[in-house]
Amino acid sequence: MRQVRLAAFGGPEVLEIQEVEVPAPPAEGYLVELRAIGVNFAEIVERRGRYRREQQLPAVLGKEAAGVIVDRGPGARDFELGETVIVVSFAGGCYADYFAASPHQLLRGPASYGFEELAAFANSFATAWYALVEQMRARRGEAILITAAAGALGSAAVALARALGLEPVIGLAGSGAKCRFVEERLGAHACFETAGDQLGTRIRSLTAGRGIDLVLDSVGGSVLDLALELLAPLGRLVSVGFSSIDRDYRGALPTLHLLELFHRSISVSGLNLENLDYPRRQSAWRELVSFVECHGLRPVVGEIFPLHHVAAAHQALESRATFGKLILRPGVRPAAGARAPFELTAQPPE
Repeated sequence: MRQVRLAAFGGPEVLEIQEVEVPAPPAEGYLVELRAIGVNFAEIVERRGRYRREQQLPAVLGKEAAGVIVDRGPGARDFELGETVIVVSFAGGCYADYFAASPHQLLRGPASYGFEELAAFANSFATAWYALVEQMRARRGEAILITAAAGALGSAAVALARALGLEPVIGLAGSGAKCRFVEERLGAHACFETAGDQLGTRIRSLTAGRGIDLVLDSVGGSVLDLALELLAPLGRLVSVGFSSIDRDYRGALPTLHLLELFHRSISVSGLNLENLDYPRRQSAWRELVSFVECHGLRPVVGEIFPLHHVAAAHQALESRATFGKLILRPGVRPAAGARAPFELTAQPPE
């Protein structure tokens, strides 16, 4: 089988395809033949060597995928052979043809989803759901601002916010094409280009000058500064990432004095699903799956790359011209002598 090996930190070119033996399933676990793999911005940061202080090399990237169980250990009891599952591995390892999974790394997703949708679902929707429902305690009629709204996490948050009855749902995105996608395809009430003029005034006008009740931010930097300024009294902001910080971490990290929280009666928190214990994640997962099935929500699947074009997928995501979740498709082998092109369409998915 193939896996994507990270032997040195750097640009997309450091990602190597290597052939290894297919692993045996753990004694109480499963062997999953992967059919689709989600590409996350966290893996870009990991490839650059900035994800954890103790990052060790070599490593295999990949935090989520979907596939079929093809073998299981003698003590495995929770899933059946031939069952379609989602793999979630915060430690990585999903950029591969097969994954040897412990029971706590497998999830059942919405029954109507295909493999690409399952691979695009877990991290983005679970993060958005936990932020909105558990941390923000979002209530119908509250105004929400979602940054990077055309991306995987942002598009999930817009869909959930609309289904939860939040209003208005306002997005920020990097281009006019992305804003049209957020409004017309995702159903946001409004979307503004991040680099646009008088953003604060334009956003406040949608709430009669009152400000924003909720913010879900994955960008950081000046976007986070603007979002903080827009928070109304009792407003809640959840930070889930800092994609604005450049590859060398030269971007300014935000600072916030506790007195500002006190004087303005606002709340700011962070969210990293890796820190949540398994029972808590499982409880939220069941609620999320039930909710999306009830409301007919689906993740946005963007461009799909064969596994051997993983460097092109990373380059595409770093270009910030993509829509929804990028997917790697294992099982497709390159033709003899074929090169891995980078062709970014920058077009929203149908």
